[in-house]
Amino acid sequence: MAAPPDAIGFYTVQQCERVGWTGGYLMLNAAGRPLEFHCTLPVRPSRAHEILFGPTLREHIIGEAIGCALLPKARVQPILICCDQPEGLHLDVHLPAPIGLVSDAACSEEGPITADDLPGYEALSIAGSEIWVAMERAEAMRAIVDRFADLPDLIEPFGRIREAIQEAQQQVARAA
Repeated sequence: MAAPPDAIGFYTVQQCERVGWTGGYLMLNAAGRPLEFHCTLPVRPSRAHEILFGPTLREHIIGEAIGCALLPKARVQPILICCDQPEGLHLDVHLPAPIGLVSDAACSEEGPITADDLPGYEALSIAGSEIWVAMERAEAMRAIVDRFADLPDLIEPFGRIREAIQEAQQQVARAA
């Protein structure tokens, strides 16, 4: 039996005032072809959640509520999961694969992500992009980065996820 192909996951959450927060998870092979895609139904935090979680609500929704429900559903196990939101890094403790923040795809409310924003993380280069991974996972990541040398880039897959989420939301709206 052949070994499964190397896979890389891409995770993002999109917020829409009208429908709520929707997560998407795209698995690609080393050449950038899709292997699997999953998305959640929209999550709308209640007023009680907004009060209880306060300024940490976004972190809770992205890094716990949606991510912990969505990522384990994948049949293909990635050797790396990329995210474009710093809050997604909190999933690292819940999954066997390391999670990395793609710098060029990420932006905090204060501007571009820097080393000062991510203490305990180290920047590595994969497919021409800077990706931040937990320092304790950096050595293992260095050993596998060459497997993704043919990947076109690490930013474009997030656009695919957003488009797929929008299409799914439109289909739900038409069915309603």
